[in-house]
Amino acid sequence: MVKLLIKEITQHAEYLALNFNSSWFQEDIEALTQLVLSSLVSVNIQEKIIGADRENIRFSWKAHYFILNFDCCSQSCWLEGQDNASTEYLVQIYSELLK
Repeated sequence: MVKLLIKEITQHAEYLALNFNSSWFQEDIEALTQLVLSSLVSVNIQEKIIGADRENIRFSWKAHYFILNFDCCSQSCWLEGQDNASTEYLVQIYSELLK
């Protein structure tokens, strides 16, 4: 596996889009998840939903709930809040990921 790094994080109103420095495959998602979540202290993974070409990782952080989404076909990765309160908290996640 090529060393994958976060190349760019784009902040949108309801989600954060993450782009990596090179192409990735479904078998890379576990490492990518660790890469993204390693910037956040005290993350608790609630559930992993594995599909044919898409994976969703539900996690909690600071009493809020989020979903980290990976779509293999489009090479897309985005992070969204599970509810309105969590969506508003994405600004803090964005700040943490940029450190």
